[in-house]
Amino acid sequence: MTNTLFKVSSMMNQSKLRLHNKDLNRAMERLATGSRINQAKDDPFRNYEIKNVNSEIGRIDKAKQNTTDGASLLQIADGTCNEVHGILQRVRELAVQSANDTLSSTERFYLDQEAVGLLKEMDRIAMSSIFNSKQIFGNKGDSFSDEQRDLKDWKPFTFEDKDRNATRPGVLHIGYAAGKSDELKISIPEISAKSLGLDSSIHTYTVGTDMHTYAFSLATQRGATRAIDDLDFALSSVTTVRTYMGAVISRLDMHNDNLLDKDITLSDYSSKIMDADVAKESTEMASAQIRQQAAISILAQSNARIGKVLEMLG
Repeated sequence: MTNTLFKVSSMMNQSKLRLHNKDLNRAMERLATGSRINQAKDDPFRNYEIKNVNSEIGRIDKAKQNTTDGASLLQIADGTCNEVHGILQRVRELAVQSANDTLSSTERFYLDQEAVGLLKEMDRIAMSSIFNSKQIFGNKGDSFSDEQRDLKDWKPFTFEDKDRNATRPGVLHIGYAAGKSDELKISIPEISAKSLGLDSSIHTYTVGTDMHTYAFSLATQRGATRAIDDLDFALSSVTTVRTYMGAVISRLDMHNDNLLDKDITLSDYSSKIMDADVAKESTEMASAQIRQQAAISILAQSNARIGKVLEMLG
C-alpha cells in the first residue's frame, strides 16, 4: 500500500515536470524562431489565417512585378516615340526648306536624300525597340503574343494588319485574380514610314471625282509642299500615341502604389499574428525554468523518501 502511494506520487511529480519542460521548450522555440506559431497545433485557426495572408502577399508581389514590367515596356516605347518625333520634326524642317522656290533641283535632291535617310533610321529605331525579346512596334497581328483571345470590348485604337484584320491588344495581368478588373489591355501601333504615309510608295487620294496619286518626296517643290501636311499628320499621330502611353504609365504607377499599400498592410497584419512577444516569452521561459527546477527537486525528494522506506523495510 505504501509502495503504491509513493509510486503514484512519483508519477504525478514526473507528469508536472513534463508539463514544465513542455512550457520551457515552447518558450525557447518561440524566442529562437521569433515566431509565435511554428506548428499548426500552436494555433490552428491563426495558422490557417496566416497561410491565406501569406499567399495573398505572394500574389500581390507578382502583380507588382507584372505592373512594373508593363510600365517599363511602355516607357521604352515612349522613349522610342520621342526619338521618332525628333526625326519627323527634322524631316518637316527639310520639307519647309525644300518648298522654297529659291532652291535648285539639285539642292532639293540632297534635301530629299537626307529625308529618306532619316526615315530609314526612324524605321530602324522602331524595329529595334525590344522588351524581353518582344518587338514592341512590330504589330504582327499582336505586339505581345500569338494567342488568340476574344477581346471585342477593346476600342481605344483600331489597328489592322496587312489583310485588314483587326489586331488584338496586349494584356497586362496587373491584378492577382482572374477577373477582367485584373487585366489591362494596351495597344501599341506599328510606327514606320509606311504606316505614317511617308514612304516612297504610291498613295492615292480623291478630290471630287478626280483621283490623284503621289509619293512622299522632297525632290520637287510640289512634293515638299504636300509633305508638310503629311508630316504634320504623322507628328500628330505620334503625339497621340505618346499621350495614350503616358496615361497608361500613370495608371500603372498609381496601381503599383495601391498594391504596395496592400502589401504593407497585409505584411503588418501577418507580423502581428506571427511575431512572438519577446518580453512575454522571456518571462514564460524564466517561469518555466523555475517550475522545472522545483519539480526536479521535489521528484528527487520523493525518490529519496522511497529509498528510506526501502531501507527501513530491509
